[in-house]
Amino acid sequence: MQIFKGIFGKLMARFVTVILITLIVLGIFLTYTFENYYFKSKEEEFIKQGEEVANLVETSLCNGNYQQTVQYLRRASQFLEGKVCITDSKGLILAASNRNQNWRGVKLEKEEVKKVLNGQIVTRKGMSPLFEQPVLSVAVPVTMDNKVIGAVFVYAPLAGISGIMGKLQELLFFATLMAIVLAILLSFTFSKSLLNPLNRVNQAALRLAKGEFNTRVKTKTNDEIAQLGQTFNYLAGELEATIAELNQEKNKIESILVSMNEGVVAINEDREIILTNPQAETLLNLSQDRLGEKLSQITDNQDLLNIFNSALEEEEVAINEFTLENFQQPIRILVHVAPIFANEELLGVVGVMQDISDRWELEQLQKEFVANVSHELKTPLTSIQGFVKAIRDKVVTDEELEQEYLNIILDEVKRLTRLVNDLLDLSQIESGQIAMNIAEYNLKDIIEQTVLNLQPQIDKKNLTINIESSDDAEFNIFLDRDRIGQVLLNLLNNAISFTPESGEIKVQIKDLGEEVKVSIEDSGPGIPEDELKYIWNRFHKVDKARTRTGNGTGLGLSIVKEIIEQHQGQIGVESKLGEGAKFNFILPKNLQES
Repeated sequence: MQIFKGIFGKLMARFVTVILITLIVLGIFLTYTFENYYFKSKEEEFIKQGEEVANLVETSLCNGNYQQTVQYLRRASQFLEGKVCITDSKGLILAASNRNQNWRGVKLEKEEVKKVLNGQIVTRKGMSPLFEQPVLSVAVPVTMDNKVIGAVFVYAPLAGISGIMGKLQELLFFATLMAIVLAILLSFTFSKSLLNPLNRVNQAALRLAKGEFNTRVKTKTNDEIAQLGQTFNYLAGELEATIAELNQEKNKIESILVSMNEGVVAINEDREIILTNPQAETLLNLSQDRLGEKLSQITDNQDLLNIFNSALEEEEVAINEFTLENFQQPIRILVHVAPIFANEELLGVVGVMQDISDRWELEQLQKEFVANVSHELKTPLTSIQGFVKAIRDKVVTDEELEQEYLNIILDEVKRLTRLVNDLLDLSQIESGQIAMNIAEYNLKDIIEQTVLNLQPQIDKKNLTINIESSDDAEFNIFLDRDRIGQVLLNLLNNAISFTPESGEIKVQIKDLGEEVKVSIEDSGPGIPEDELKYIWNRFHKVDKARTRTGNGTGLGLSIVKEIIEQHQGQIGVESKLGEGAKFNFILPKNLQES
């Protein structure tokens, strides 16, 4: 049965079994002991009765007066419990207390008579041929002057004694049955009282397993079960504190992972993803429901797979860079992959992916910048070196040609000076080392003055410059005159350089309320659309699309952009190949002090 499979059933079954065996053994023992006691008592009683009868009839028996012996015997039998018969010294029955049986002249068994006539008291229990039934008999010798002259036999059928013993056994059986019932009830009560606290501990453990860490067990006793409950409560308290600490640490780690700019990916030995953070999910286009998939199923970037595989196989830190192409702009990633150990056993690896696109692009720009500066310096220096060497070595003897060489050298030195000045200006503007002299000026007047300064170049190419503005507009704004003049000079110089002869340049000024917008539009070859985002880079020249006639440094637009941003303005360009270029910049009228 199901009930006996539990501790309650097993405990109760053992209690009942032990009690039942104890009661059965005790019943058998009591029955046997009582039976022996009863028979022993009967024997002693029969011996005493036999001795009394022997004392009573010894004189008459000695004188051979058997009639008197019978009379004595029958009077005494009224007070005796058993039946009595008297024998002579040869074992012949002389008289019996039972009048209904005529045993006179019957001879008893030889062995019994022999023992009695030797002066021994003989007891016997069992079947007797004389009585043809089981009897308890006692034989007591009758002595006269230390001589055995006969024997007194006291006997009683065992049937009567067995009836008494049967009733005794029946009484013991009912007593045992009642004891068993009582034992079952007591065992049930005791088992329940013993197991109820254990059940409470069990239920509390189940609630604890479900995450109810505030579960406690109430104890009302001072026994071992109460100590178990107290130990459980201590365990639950420690577990609750440990889980709280683990949750706190987990929240910290999750917060750190979420707030990191770097992407984090962890995989196990089977190369299955076990941990990611939002940044990694964005980089690798992952989602939480893809945890458990192999990394090779998530990305086909062989560089990324190789570095994770290398860290797993070599069980050491691996560092590498690779490019992710699955974005509008390629992203350069620096990844550190380190193994994860627990008890000196490799569990997997964790990779930290850092977006170094800006740094990488800056490094590329720096390399390009150094290369461009080197190129820009090398060309004029080579030219200067050649012409100076020719003059020094008296290779040139014609004064006119020598003067031409000196003019070329002067132009190249001026070109170097412009390059150095542009580099210094750009560096100082970016670092904020140049303090701007902000004052209120009329922007239209500055534009007109700049155009006037460039008039010789304009006339040389027979260009037309039209300045358009509203007469009633307000163009007084706060700015650094020299720096804005530098912006206008660069933009107008570019427009003059790329506008073909007899072409037209439009300069438009608009009042936007709190801001002023200036547009400078040329009628040159225009800028290819894929080049527009690079024209603000240092040393960038769109030589393939625009034929330049001057010796520019390629830094002008970078300086222009920095100056406009220093004035808290914006600058942009609109162009299509073959349709000219239009540069626009917007300046606030009231420049805020930064």
